[in-house]
Amino acid sequence: MKFSYKPSPNYRNTQTTTGIMLDLSMCLVAIVIFSAIYYGVAYGPALGLRVILMTLVSLAASFGTEALYFKMRGYDVKKEVMHSYGWVTGLILTLITRLDVSYYALFIATAVAIIIGKLVFGGFGQNIFNPAAFGEALIMNSFSASKAASVTADVFSGATPMAAVNSQGWMLSGSALGNLIDGFGGFGGLLLGSYPSVIGGSCALLILLCGAFLLWRKDIDWHLSVTYLITIFCLSLVVGLIKGAGFNYAVFNVISGGVLFGTVFMMTDPVTTPITIPGRMVFAVGCAALTLILRWKSNLPDGVLFSILLMNMVTPAIDKLVDGNQIKNQVQIRRKVIITSAVVLLAAFGVGMTLDPVEASAKPAPSADTQTDTSEPAGMALEDFSANNVACRVWSNTDTAALVYHCQAKGYEGTNEATITLNKDEGTVTSIEVTAFKDTAGVGDKATAAEELARYEGATINSSIDATSGATFTSSSLRAMAAKALNMAAGN
Repeated sequence: MKFSYKPSPNYRNTQTTTGIMLDLSMCLVAIVIFSAIYYGVAYGPALGLRVILMTLVSLAASFGTEALYFKMRGYDVKKEVMHSYGWVTGLILTLITRLDVSYYALFIATAVAIIIGKLVFGGFGQNIFNPAAFGEALIMNSFSASKAASVTADVFSGATPMAAVNSQGWMLSGSALGNLIDGFGGFGGLLLGSYPSVIGGSCALLILLCGAFLLWRKDIDWHLSVTYLITIFCLSLVVGLIKGAGFNYAVFNVISGGVLFGTVFMMTDPVTTPITIPGRMVFAVGCAALTLILRWKSNLPDGVLFSILLMNMVTPAIDKLVDGNQIKNQVQIRRKVIITSAVVLLAAFGVGMTLDPVEASAKPAPSADTQTDTSEPAGMALEDFSANNVACRVWSNTDTAALVYHCQAKGYEGTNEATITLNKDEGTVTSIEVTAFKDTAGVGDKATAAEELARYEGATINSSIDATSGATFTSSSLRAMAAKALNMAAGN
């Protein structure tokens, strides 16, 4: 009698690693194409071309670094490069990077991500950190000053959704959050990605379609993705309801920033996540809790990247936590998963409870009768209008009591212009007339209505002028122009 031994597992899977990586690459290329078209149409062909060039730079760095490494090790370069899948790291790293990062910074970050994030651990399948996340962390911490100035001026003149809500302390009341979301075209704008952000992270709808495709192809594990999104949503919803932010706050936390991109393309990496289903659920809950904690309390506009890196570090501990026969010990393993997840969620909930909600101000602008100059600056004097690139010139000075300035300032989609008349003796605004409006019609032009412009009458540099509901960026450009004209009249 002859015995034939076959090691477990004995389940036959027709999928191959190469097939999975090709599916993933196809989705990533689709997002690159979308981003190139968006920036090309919205900001000019040169920026659309820049998306393509940045992608090629990162790919060149990934292929070149791996080819040099395998050549030095004496391996078959072509075979090893094609089975190391370094181009996936290059594509992901480009898509989680802002358009204004310099080419050399992206090249170096990609090379370091390939070497330190993957090859030193033994290559593909043995790395402990997500290489792309490692590379982007390097850009954020070491190359934050190496920006392309022209791109910053042309594209990032206004805040991204993440930066905007972060500047408000990450907890806004329902009406205040609604005003902020309206400034980006509502939830429709967030879904379609009609705002500048990291190159591939803004179009939530396209990322969701890619996620659905990869799930259908069984290329990624739904336990990680679904657990992560549900935890983000539910934790945001509970904290948001208690703090008065409402249901929209939970939706905003899911579809904005890097949550969806990280869910589909980064945290589903089978190499850097736990090997068991219970372990992956603990990993996803931990990532969700850390994402919100970092958003709420750190100086970062988003917390997805570092939450993934931090959880990569504790993956071996999670595997040890849920180690054992997954069938015989399922009760004990389930108990460990529930207790660990509950502790992590309670910690995140406690952090959320420390947030103070920002209310939408309903106060009218101070009138000329109530506005007084004070020695301490306030109102517009304390606002940072550097992103508006405001400029003014004297238009006329024929009236001894009046100064007229022609000003321009960046809004959301373009540069708005206005004629501002001042009472130079009192240092107050007499009137504002918008002469060129380049923001979204039907949205930003709410701030240019006569009754809205009338709120500036009698304003001084220390006055506080509330943003028009749904027209945050246009309102900011108007305040920037008024402040610039008042400062010029005062000789500042």
